[in-house]
Amino acid sequence: MNAEWKTDRVFLAVAATSLLLKVALAILARLDAPVLDEAAYLSAAEQLVRGDGFPGTFRPPGYPAFLASVLLTGSGTLGVRLVQVALSMVSVWSVYRLGHRFGGQAAGRVAATIVAFDPVLIAFTHRLWSETLFIAILLVVIDLLTAERTSLTRLLSAGLLFGLGALVRPMILTFIPFLAIWFVASEWPTSPRLNGVARGLVRTVAFGAAALLLIAPWTARNVRVTGTFVLIDSNGPFNLLVGAEPGSRLVDKDDLWSERFGAVDGEAYTKLELSDTRRAQTRAVATAWAYISGDPTGFLAKSVWEAAHLWTLDSFLLRHLRNGWYRISVPSWAIAAVTIVSVAFSAMLCLTGVAGLVLSSGTVLARLGLLLLIHSTLLFGATYALSRYAVPLRPVLALGAASLLTIALRDGWRVAARWQRATVLAAWVFLTVSWIRDVPLLSDMVSHRGASHRFTYMRDAGSGGAP
Repeated sequence: MNAEWKTDRVFLAVAATSLLLKVALAILARLDAPVLDEAAYLSAAEQLVRGDGFPGTFRPPGYPAFLASVLLTGSGTLGVRLVQVALSMVSVWSVYRLGHRFGGQAAGRVAATIVAFDPVLIAFTHRLWSETLFIAILLVVIDLLTAERTSLTRLLSAGLLFGLGALVRPMILTFIPFLAIWFVASEWPTSPRLNGVARGLVRTVAFGAAALLLIAPWTARNVRVTGTFVLIDSNGPFNLLVGAEPGSRLVDKDDLWSERFGAVDGEAYTKLELSDTRRAQTRAVATAWAYISGDPTGFLAKSVWEAAHLWTLDSFLLRHLRNGWYRISVPSWAIAAVTIVSVAFSAMLCLTGVAGLVLSSGTVLARLGLLLLIHSTLLFGATYALSRYAVPLRPVLALGAASLLTIALRDGWRVAARWQRATVLAAWVFLTVSWIRDVPLLSDMVSHRGASHRFTYMRDAGSGGAP
């Protein structure tokens, strides 16, 4: 398999076509003005390029450092977009390898084709967001962990890369307890029960230690700068506070953000964090817990609502179109067409991806994929979910979809266990019910360019931050 992709003409044709399309779009988007988080990332990167150091601890350093390293070459944001196109092709190759390993050549081709032409993933290659970089890292980690022979060197390498990914998107660190379950489950069939648990936990500790070793220098920097412990960034307490804030419950934050979200004792968390990081973090967690304990039923309802929104058929591609954030003027018919294609693609990806992962749950890859889905659903349900937060899971779903095709061609639905069928049906019901609330927005996108669902940033008394 190591060199087979070099002679697989179908895969090479898919990769080449995807590459040309993404390069063309990157060139078209080269003059797009950065918005919201894009502007914040770019500002931090430019500060690094000037030699002024990294600003504060609110944001993780990984993506701004990546931006700065490309900007130092003098290639500007076009250079960044083209490097991200290259990273996206690494991801295409990674899912081809993984699909091939666990389902054969056909599965590898299907997974690679899905990732290569996913409208949402294509759109992210030319935006200044961290997802494209993070996905490339995550897929290599998955590749190392699910290799047929996972040596100590592979395990530690995966841990170091996981740490690098955490510097880009720190919330992935909360996946380590789920990874412990996966390690134990992987050892369980081949070891005596107690030994299997012990071996799985030892692997988790080794993996986590390697990740923390890579993160440690940045943690030391944060302690030096703030005088308090900040593992990677101080965004986590803010996310928890926003998720618990009663005024932000049942609010679609893809379309609305208010300065009231994330206030600590009437003061903006983002401002307090700059002057007193310890107090900002401590008070944010205490305030969030007071909101949760004061209305646990409301928080639970909010969490289910947010978890459903994580799997919305909306996307940042559609958000950019309805807000006119692309430099070129996009005609109404094109917006309608992109909306229909993107929504149909996302719906089929979710439905087939989940089914494939459940039905192939006997493999280590599928079990890892399912745990990633469960982890993100719980995590962003408890905090808050933007549509972009599910983007790193799309290649995982592509692998599930490819696996489903393989199962259907080889065995059919009849071989599925009763619990697998029930799980798939429950997931499909959850998804389709959650998509009902997308109908007004998507209808507006098709008929009126999304005019009634444009992003609003409410500048109120009190404050927070922008997504």
